[in-house]
Amino acid sequence: MLLFVTTANAQNASVSISPAGPTVCEGTVLTANTSGLTGPLTYLWSDGSTTPSIIVYQSGSYRVRVTGTTLYNGVRTVSSSLVPYTVIVSPNPLISVAGSTNLCPNDSVKLVAKGRRPYYSYSWSNGSTLPYTYANQSGTYVLTTSTNAGGCNFSASATVDINVFDNGYQPAVNAISSLTVCKPGYVDLSGDPGFSSYVWNWFDGTPTGGSSVGQNASILLDGSSGYALDTATVYLTVQANNGACSFTSAGTVIRSIRQIELRTQDCGVFNFNSTDSIKCGVVLPYLSAPQYEFEFEETGNPGTTWTYISNDQWCRFTDVTPALQVSKFYNVRVRPVIDGVGYCYGIPCQIGIATLRPNHSTLSYGERVDGKVIDAQIFPNPSSDEFNLVLNSDLEYTQAIVTITDFSGRMIDTFSFDGSQKTVQFGKNLTNGIYLVTVQQGDFKNVTRILKTN
Repeated sequence: MLLFVTTANAQNASVSISPAGPTVCEGTVLTANTSGLTGPLTYLWSDGSTTPSIIVYQSGSYRVRVTGTTLYNGVRTVSSSLVPYTVIVSPNPLISVAGSTNLCPNDSVKLVAKGRRPYYSYSWSNGSTLPYTYANQSGTYVLTTSTNAGGCNFSASATVDINVFDNGYQPAVNAISSLTVCKPGYVDLSGDPGFSSYVWNWFDGTPTGGSSVGQNASILLDGSSGYALDTATVYLTVQANNGACSFTSAGTVIRSIRQIELRTQDCGVFNFNSTDSIKCGVVLPYLSAPQYEFEFEETGNPGTTWTYISNDQWCRFTDVTPALQVSKFYNVRVRPVIDGVGYCYGIPCQIGIATLRPNHSTLSYGERVDGKVIDAQIFPNPSSDEFNLVLNSDLEYTQAIVTITDFSGRMIDTFSFDGSQKTVQFGKNLTNGIYLVTVQQGDFKNVTRILKTN
C-alpha cells in the first residue's frame, strides 16, 4: 500500500487524472495533470508506474502522487484523489466445444462462447445471437463478439471446424515416410487427427499381420515371405463422438524391396571385355517401370563413384560413362529405382577388365598368342602357408611379372622370373585376406583371386 503525504498548504498545488471516468475503454491512457509544482517532476501511481501517463486494461481505483524539485508555498508533493474506473474490456472470444469436433451422421455438438461479459453481444455464422449454438453440419463456425458500451467499439471473431461424417466416410491415411522401403524396414503412417480412437490393421500375406493403436503407426516389413518384394495392405479404423460410430479407410499398399546384387557368375570375374555386360540377380517386372542403377568405384581411387541407370537388369559396359578402363578393377553394386527413387544397394562385388587384343573378347588361361600356349595356375587356394604358381608357357625366354594387390588396388608385392623357371612359390608372408595376383608375360595377362588363411 502506498503512503501519500501532503502538507497543510496543498491548496496552492494540485494534481488530477484525466479522463476522469468513471467508464473508459480498455487501453485508455490516464494522464496526471499538475499545477503549482516546478519540475522536473517525478510520478508514482497506485499501480507502481512512474511515468506521467499509464494505460489501463482492467477496472479498479487509481491515484497518482507527483513530487517537484522546489517548494511552492511550502509544498513539494501533491496527490490526486482515488478515482474509480470501470474498464470496458475488448472481446477475446474463444469457442468451447462440448464434445468432439468429429461427429457421427445426424449428430450435433454444442459450441459455447468463452470469456463472456454482460455487455457483450454475440453473432454466430449460422444466425444464432446467443452465447452458444449447436453445430450439426460440416463447416467452419464463426463467432463474432462485440460491444459498444461506454462508447467503446470493440469486435473480434473466433472459428472452429466441425466435421459431420456421412456413412461412406473413409479416414485419410498420410505417409510420414516412403511407402516403399528396403527390407527389413519400417513404413510410418499417420491418420486423420481428432478422433477418440485409432486402430490400425494390416496383413502382409503371412500370419504376422497385426494392429497398432494410436494416430501414428510404424509398420515393419521384415521380408518374411522370402520374395524379392513384399507388400502389405494397411487399413485404419477410427471412432468418432466417443465411439458412437466408426469408419474404416481405403487400403493403403506398402512394400519392401530386397537388396539387389549382381549375379554370382558375374562377381569375381577379372577378364571382362570392355564390350561385355553384367546383370543383376533380382528382377522386379511387376513394379511400375522399374529401373536398375549400377554404381562403379575404381579400386585404385576409392570414394569416387559414378552410376549408370538401365531400363532392364543388364548393364552394358559400352554405355557406362566414364568408360571402364582396361587393366583396372572395379567395385560394383546395384539397386532398383522405382518412380525415380533409388532403394537398397546390394553388397558390392569386384570385377576386372582384361588386356584386349584384336579378335579376342576375353583372355582365358589357355589362350594362344602367336601360336604359343600359355597357362597359369595357382595352388593351393586358399592356403595357410605359401602358394605355388605354375606357368606353362612356350615363351620360355620371356620374363613373367607377378603383381599382388589387395581389393582396394594397393600393391602389396611384385616380383619377376624367367619363363623357363615354370614354378615359383610366393605369399608366405601375406596376412589373412583376399588378394589379386596378376601374372603378365608378353601380351598375356591373367588375374587370379587368392585367399590367405593362417
